[in-house]
Amino acid sequence: TALCASHPRLKFLVAVLDAAQQHAAAVVASRFRNVHLWGSWWFSALPSVAAEGTAMRLEMLGVEFTFCASSAKLHDQLIYKWRNSRALLTSTLAAKYADVAARGWRVSRGDIRRDVQRLLGGAYEEFMRKRL
Repeated sequence: TALCASHPRLKFLVAVLDAAQQHAAAVVASRFRNVHLWGSWWFSALPSVAAEGTAMRLEMLGVEFTFCASSAKLHDQLIYKWRNSRALLTSTLAAKYADVAARGWRVSRGDIRRDVQRLLGGAYEEFMRKRL
């Protein structure tokens, strides 16, 4: 946090290594305008770790993070990672939308389109355009 506070005009893209760091990184991203959570380190690609981290980020940050950023070095890894990530994002968002619908909020196709677009790069693009 000291680094982010000391350099408020410098943008930081953060990908954390493990599950224990996910919460701390989300807290930092929620406190500092110059921090953007960008994907996850490939060691965090275990389905249980990725599902928990994604759900926690959605709860803390809404759609103000980049869900998936590949560290794949080979095309076959990219395809494999994208298929798994897409399934994870679908199930995580479906659970989140079911929760808000149960509370009386009507979720539209436009809401879903907007959120997916933000999670798959739109939030990153907005972060990079942001003036600090």
